[in-house]
Amino acid sequence: MKKIVLCEGDSWTAGDIINPKLDIDYVNHRDNDSYRLPKVWPHKLGEMINKKNLHDTNVINQSVAGSSNDGIVRRTLLKIPRLLEKYKGKEIFVIVGWSSPERRDFFYNDGKRKNWETLYPAQLEQTFYSGYKDLNKFYEIYSDKFWNREEYIQRYTEQNLLLHHYLNHHNIDHMFFDAFYNAPKVVDKKRNSFYNFIMLESTTDNTLWDGLHPNEKAHKMWAEEIYNDIKNKL
Repeated sequence: MKKIVLCEGDSWTAGDIINPKLDIDYVNHRDNDSYRLPKVWPHKLGEMINKKNLHDTNVINQSVAGSSNDGIVRRTLLKIPRLLEKYKGKEIFVIVGWSSPERRDFFYNDGKRKNWETLYPAQLEQTFYSGYKDLNKFYEIYSDKFWNREEYIQRYTEQNLLLHHYLNHHNIDHMFFDAFYNAPKVVDKKRNSFYNFIMLESTTDNTLWDGLHPNEKAHKMWAEEIYNDIKNKL
């Protein structure tokens, strides 16, 4: 039986490395996919699943570096109906690596440009494209007045509940984890957060980081953790 594993997240799932041989200036460029995607945990997970000969599995990584959770939810809700046209719910498994909950998307429309724009208030400053000068003031006001825990924690809770119940409704197994946020004190803190996992492993292995992101070695280790968690469900 053919199985589909859909992976969603930000740069901790999409990868953050640009091929130096390519003449491109941003990590999400499609020409960079063949260089970037094999180095991150979804690809490593697919190799492990198929190597174990559990079944024929296709891993789809539609994560976007710099994504907000708004974007993760939006892309997942768009992708699942398309997958259900070809596969049954029990043939699909969804893995979500949540991003920073304070990131927020707004649909920008100035009559000429129409696109989703992500705000990063935790950065304290943000550079927009030259044609988006009007967003600078909006960013300042939003960060000063509307960036509050009361808002983004509530939104994060709703996002988890929405995707969980939506996927359950379609009989789709799924797994959620925090990417680069510290997880709260839980029974198994190591597996609740990719960041926590690396920090704990770094006490005995300091070769797991590429700047502020996990390197390929860390991605392979995280893929093994996920594989051990979900192999029985596959």
